[in-house]
Amino acid sequence: MLKKWISQALAVVLRPIKLFPELSEADNVRYKVIFLNNVFAFSGFVSLSMGIIRWNLQPFIGMVDLISAFIAFVLLWVLYRYQKNIELIASIALWLCFIQFLTVFFVGMGTTTRSALLLLILAAAFYLKGRVTGYYMLAILLVLVISNHAMGIFPSEYSTMDIISLCLYLLAQFFIIRNYECLRESQTSHLKALNTDLEALVKQRTEQLAAANTALEIEKENLKTLSSTDHLTGLSNRHHFETVFAEHTPAITRRKISDALILIDIDHFKKINDTHGHVLGDVVIKSVASCIKKYSRISDITVRWGGDELIIYAPRTTLKQATQLAEKVRHQINAMHVAGVGNITISAGVAVLHPGDNLSLLLQRADQALYQAKQAGRNSVYAAALD
Repeated sequence: MLKKWISQALAVVLRPIKLFPELSEADNVRYKVIFLNNVFAFSGFVSLSMGIIRWNLQPFIGMVDLISAFIAFVLLWVLYRYQKNIELIASIALWLCFIQFLTVFFVGMGTTTRSALLLLILAAAFYLKGRVTGYYMLAILLVLVISNHAMGIFPSEYSTMDIISLCLYLLAQFFIIRNYECLRESQTSHLKALNTDLEALVKQRTEQLAAANTALEIEKENLKTLSSTDHLTGLSNRHHFETVFAEHTPAITRRKISDALILIDIDHFKKINDTHGHVLGDVVIKSVASCIKKYSRISDITVRWGGDELIIYAPRTTLKQATQLAEKVRHQINAMHVAGVGNITISAGVAVLHPGDNLSLLLQRADQALYQAKQAGRNSVYAAALD
């Protein structure tokens, strides 16, 4: 048990000499803990040594030193156990040291460093507890020192000039610390202003970067759309459809229902171009494409294959369903009136994708069905045979 107590006591005493104590407190609390650790340890050793030396020469001061050493070691242990109460411990330690130093100053005859102790405790007060406590201690020091010298309550070895010099030292320290704190506050305010400006600039740049990224993404999508869309009709272009079909085909073999393709051709389109010109011809193509897009399903892919040839690619659609869809579109286009041209008709060929088919074979069967529709007098829909 004694060995355990000794090891704990050594751990407490030796703790202050660690260069970087492992503390989880905020920085300001951490610095105060380190400061008080060292103050308690070294003041305890110094007070203990001076108490032993002075015991025969000045028993009262020796006793004060020994009591101070005991209090310092107790506070060191308390600080070790209760770091969360750093502010309370700092206040207790500060006022105990203040009383000790005043006692040494007034009673410790022949001690040449008495006034220096007052300067040290005053600096510690400003550091540990801030300017308000420092101002209070300065005022108390000045009043007690001047009052004792004027009334002679305690015997003093100091002359009037010594007391004036000490008061001037104390006031000089006050102004130095005050100017330092004002400078620190000014620098802190300046740094805060710089930090605010920097944060605002970073926020502005971040917003600009986000806007630029958004614009870039929009432009990227626009370019992607342009590269996959026919500029006249707004339908998918041939290249895009071929790419989608190639990616889509491997999954089709696993389905019970295949896909269908409707190949559409505008009836007598060459005659329209020759009679009314290419401008009206483009209007006709756009009108037909718009009608196809409107009456197709959301899952369907509408394509301008080339010239006046248009495609509806219908996923998971039977031949019968695709034929019904083609008839619906044909009927709507037939009911449509284009200014300067009149009524428009279309012919359509329907085919379904067989296992092992590629796009070329599918289009070939749809084109054969389209040829039959034209041979039958146009404005009609024909479906390719299932076999």
